[in-house]
Amino acid sequence: MPLTILFPLLSGLAFAGAGLGYKMAERRNCRTPVFILVFALAGGICSGIRAFFEATGWLDPRLWVLGMAMGLLFDLAIYFIMQANRLGPASASWTVLNLGLLVPVFASPFILDEPVKGLDSFIVLIFVLMLLMFSRGMKDTGEIRKGTGIKYILMLAGLFLAQGCFLLGNKIKHLVFSDTNTAWLAFIVYFSGGAAVLLYLLATRKRPDITGNELKAGVITGGFNSLGIILLLGGMGLPSAIVFPVSAVIALAGGIVLTSAVYGERLNKWKLAGMVFGLAALILAVTRDL
Repeated sequence: MPLTILFPLLSGLAFAGAGLGYKMAERRNCRTPVFILVFALAGGICSGIRAFFEATGWLDPRLWVLGMAMGLLFDLAIYFIMQANRLGPASASWTVLNLGLLVPVFASPFILDEPVKGLDSFIVLIFVLMLLMFSRGMKDTGEIRKGTGIKYILMLAGLFLAQGCFLLGNKIKHLVFSDTNTAWLAFIVYFSGGAAVLLYLLATRKRPDITGNELKAGVITGGFNSLGIILLLGGMGLPSAIVFPVSAVIALAGGIVLTSAVYGERLNKWKLAGMVFGLAALILAVTRDL
């Protein structure tokens, strides 16, 4: 137990590192398609190596269809978080990204015939309060430029839905394949997401040349993201009530603290309150079925 608990702890830190990578990409003016391409390549290499050490149905068409659909959602989520980071603080977009797991929580009763629970309405309330806290905090620090408020809200909404549908894909994967095909599914996601971006660059005749900043930000984000997934798998011997909340809480809080420390994002009392509400919603959403 003492050694096993290190896996979710370290996975949370790895995901927090990925959050810092997103902010780095925004600060260094990385082009979104090229950043996604490098991100996908780095994540795909890590996942592909891991896939050789787990039970995998390499040629199962269901796995490829699911993986390619999730690859497009992967591209969309990165696009929205890059745009959101250009319009507002990374603390807000990182929180919304992590809270995308509320989408499978509330979509499952309609799509997968899972029961609705009394706790669900309380989670929604906490989520709304979190958004209000961040809104007040950003207003006080003047981080939302005049005329960009509606666009910023749309980017956050797109991020929430894209990431949420992506996580719903993970839920479907668990129902269909149980504990097998995890790393191979991740490889297909990264591969198809990167391939879609490469086709876009070629179709628009944009050169997919990669700058040093894009290479660095993409490798950091993709490497940390893939490492976080692998470490999370290593902790699956522990109860889910321990693994997921520990990893998620550290990822959310760590990502916000890192971007604040490295890039000087201002954290006031309203943003901190929003982070607390976000952590509460995250923990409740992860543990509602336990």
